[in-house]
Amino acid sequence: MGDLYELTLCLDLTAAITDDELAELRWHLGQGPLPERLPIGSDQYAVTYPLGDPDDPACEWITDDPEPLFARRGPAWQVGGALVAELVRREPAGWALTVRHTVHPDQFYWVRTLLGWLGRHSAGPGPFVGYLRFSESTRIDPLLVEDGRLRMPADVVAHTPYWQGD
Repeated sequence: MGDLYELTLCLDLTAAITDDELAELRWHLGQGPLPERLPIGSDQYAVTYPLGDPDDPACEWITDDPEPLFARRGPAWQVGGALVAELVRREPAGWALTVRHTVHPDQFYWVRTLLGWLGRHSAGPGPFVGYLRFSESTRIDPLLVEDGRLRMPADVVAHTPYWQGD
């Protein structure tokens, strides 16, 4: 039994994106290095663990670097097709974003953080901007932009294992 989900997104983003936000988004898409600042919040759920006895006041702690969500390319395992993530300039202003990738439930915290940011910067075409599909299912759960938020309908969230939307 698989545990991957197919995630697709096709939306336009406003031009009101800061350089720091753009750098983080490009990093997630495999179009740039890990930036020093992560204003979208990709470091919000970083894993920290001790190097030694955590009760020892001299114990050193290490935090794993966050990983980009959509940087991998090639064949999509369990869902067929290819992994795609592209961000291009839309003239006269803004950005066009397309993503087709696989995500594991362990990544949903990071995915929800990124989707929340994308919803706030969406310029359309909306409201339907993509879907989430369990790899072994034919059911497609829509992703919608409503009132500046990117989310799944409430009835879908209740039936999607591991996912806890807005």
